[in-house]
Amino acid sequence: IRGHVLFFQELSKDIYSTIRKHQYNGRTPRFRRIRGYTELYTSDTVMNNPKFVKAAIIKQEEAYNDKIYYFFREENPDWPKNAAAPRNVSRVAQLCKGDRGGTGSLSAAKWTTFLKSTLLCVDSDNDRHFNQLQDVFILESANWSETRIYGLFWNEWEYSAVCVYSVGDISKVFRTSPLKDYHEKLPPVRPGQCLEGEQQTPHETFKVADSHPEVARRVKQEDILFYSKHRYQQIGVHRAPAADGGTYSILYLATGTVKAAPCLASLPFGIIQPFLSPAGVRTMTLDSERKELFVASESEVVQLPMAMCGAYKDSCESCILARDPDCGWINGRCTSIVTVAPGTRYYLNCSIKSHHATYTWLRDNQTVAHCGPGHRHCIHFIDNMTDELYGTYSCVSQEDWFNQTLVTECLTKPSNVKMLLEEPRNKMAKDWATQTSLSLWLGLLHMAAVVLLTH
Repeated sequence: IRGHVLFFQELSKDIYSTIRKHQYNGRTPRFRRIRGYTELYTSDTVMNNPKFVKAAIIKQEEAYNDKIYYFFREENPDWPKNAAAPRNVSRVAQLCKGDRGGTGSLSAAKWTTFLKSTLLCVDSDNDRHFNQLQDVFILESANWSETRIYGLFWNEWEYSAVCVYSVGDISKVFRTSPLKDYHEKLPPVRPGQCLEGEQQTPHETFKVADSHPEVARRVKQEDILFYSKHRYQQIGVHRAPAADGGTYSILYLATGTVKAAPCLASLPFGIIQPFLSPAGVRTMTLDSERKELFVASESEVVQLPMAMCGAYKDSCESCILARDPDCGWINGRCTSIVTVAPGTRYYLNCSIKSHHATYTWLRDNQTVAHCGPGHRHCIHFIDNMTDELYGTYSCVSQEDWFNQTLVTECLTKPSNVKMLLEEPRNKMAKDWATQTSLSLWLGLLHMAAVVLLTH
């Protein structure tokens, strides 16, 4: 149940949960380790009616210093005594993964390294504040401090925004900030400090952290990537290389239907309903290697390609202005451009629209696979990518006299990726294309494309 259950399991078989256990004060939400070195739960004093969102383990240079970061929103303790304060605030909490509990009887079964900070998401251009965290996507990096946190927020008018943070900045806030409303000298073991080996947090340190769990400094976003008047509920992020040599973030934002849109709200967009019957998206998972997006409602699971180039309409302007690094204008169509390394496996998937039609995969207009009626997907599998297998693949359906192209993908070598821009056929598009290069358009925004799942 989203917002009430949060758990994950590592190779070490540790399991963490926010399921309320009635035998342990079931009315109070807690973050608990229910399987691992020892069972632990958060003290009832450190959170104020929290709504949990997401959690992740971030490994650092020394194993003992590995952290758990979890994200939640809670009632603001500064309200209503401060009428200007928001009623709800968004938080990031830090725990040491190796936390072994405290030395006193009251702290032996509790997390002793808990600290929390406020997550700020502010559009400084118009002073819009987004206080309600809805979802989080964590994009890991080989260097833990460069791992990025993408947060999806609402404001009081239910407008949405996406703000991005670095784990390095979050870690620095917890390591260096004073505790809020605490004005005495800190104990030798600082609250939130991870300890090596079998050491446990001293009781003096636990008492300070338990009574002052919030740090004074707030975590500020590196950037606000997206702002919309629509109310989105889930986020996924994919980093993709583009033809200009840069790497761009593609956001996937979800409620119900699939909406493929560029960053600028005034530009055209396409809408795709992923489910057979209208339904909200309950979960969303990205497979970055296969470039597939899996969305699930209460009764269906649907597989979608990340490059939904067909949603940009068959218009050169819509395709190029979408700034989707996976799409390009080829042979009069907005086409998925996929880089496939030699020797690797790859499959092309064509979803069946009609069970009375036959489906054919073509490579450069030559038949390579055929599917008769009755299939749910027409899949062409490439077991070993070689030079002669690169080219433009199209899935064409035929039903009686009616033919249509459903999917087009251009498979290219990584070193030869090019965005192909066909000569536009009307004067307006021709003038636009000659005045502005694709690389310039790609460089105008921090994100090259946004694919949105929404109403």
